[in-house]
Amino acid sequence: MKNNSLIKDVELFLDDKPSVYALRSKARLVVEKVFFSKKDEAWKYTDVREIINKDFEIVADNDGCKNSCACGNECNECDDVFIKIKFCNGRIHIEDYNLPKGIKVVVLPEVLYEGEYKKYLYGTFNIEEHPFAALNGVYLEQGVVIEVEKGVKNLKPLVICYNSDDSENRMFNIHNMIILGKGSELEIVEDYKNSSESCYLMNVVNEFFLDNDSVCRHYKVQKESFNAYHTVLNGVKVYENANYKQFYLAKGSKLSRNETLINLEKVNANAEVYSMYIGKSGCLTDITTNINHKVKNTSSTQYAKAVLEENSKACFQGKVRIEKDAIRSVGNQLHKALYLGDGAELNCKPELEIYADDVKCSHGASSGEIDGEQLFYLTSRGIGIDDAKKMLIDAHLEEILQFIENEQIKERFFL
Repeated sequence: MKNNSLIKDVELFLDDKPSVYALRSKARLVVEKVFFSKKDEAWKYTDVREIINKDFEIVADNDGCKNSCACGNECNECDDVFIKIKFCNGRIHIEDYNLPKGIKVVVLPEVLYEGEYKKYLYGTFNIEEHPFAALNGVYLEQGVVIEVEKGVKNLKPLVICYNSDDSENRMFNIHNMIILGKGSELEIVEDYKNSSESCYLMNVVNEFFLDNDSVCRHYKVQKESFNAYHTVLNGVKVYENANYKQFYLAKGSKLSRNETLINLEKVNANAEVYSMYIGKSGCLTDITTNINHKVKNTSSTQYAKAVLEENSKACFQGKVRIEKDAIRSVGNQLHKALYLGDGAELNCKPELEIYADDVKCSHGASSGEIDGEQLFYLTSRGIGIDDAKKMLIDAHLEEILQFIENEQIKERFFL
């Protein structure tokens, strides 16, 4: 399969130190050797040949969005409620973040060349097993490091806005690292928006490191162009008594894949992944989660709800792996789908790998159509058919939304 169109001249970027050059070279080898095979079980239900054969443009301007700003108004509002970081057409928005005490934001080039945070780079996953993350590594330049100091709590939520309205035929590669010190807490929101009909590739890698007793609540709202492609890898390491929670809404993009790899590294580490997605006609939505219980007394939850419109496609892959030393661990996963029309296709693949005794694990899946009796009940009371269907769809997804405690963040899921 051809893949040369995705590999451009990396000399467009800043002069590499030997260590950075080595990282890019390794990533390039991965892309050239393993990108991409339908025999890869992890990508069995998501055909990316359409992406591979695109000739995307790489934007090499390192001046942020000085000339063209795609920031929407929603990123300029509520300064008293949120801390905001902006990427405009794949470039960091150069500005003063006005950060409160206890949180630090560093742009990725400083990380690569000064080395203070370099030990965290690719610390949550094996790049050879994740081809789009390898592609991201070839163009390793854009991104931020967000560090919360030990014991810091009660921070305003931090919002990362990815705006890409002026983005036809471009590829954006962004790598972020989020580091929580011992006993700290952070709410972080990723907001992906595009109001145009542009075709582009948004390719993001996020790496989370949760020290002992820390809490990270990670929210993601994906409303990309329906001609765009969206691939994100979230790598997460959770240590003793730490808690990682992810809430994901997908209702955009021609093809989207949100992949989350979580390693529960120490005793009493916990992870919860809640997903809801609306599959649009002609679009493919892929949610893949892999949670590794590496030690005893760890716990995880995966819960996903889908709404599938006519002729949409979706893939849910949820895996729980219990290592041999992970006794008394708990791992649960559940997927529920609501079909709205003919031709919708869902590939649901729950997996359990258990190598320890004395564990509690479960997985389940269900699917169905809108309840005719409920629909009749609503319409018989004067509610229009479209409004009645919307009410039932909203009720289907509401169960996931109830897990979001922050009301101001919950509102962003309805924008």
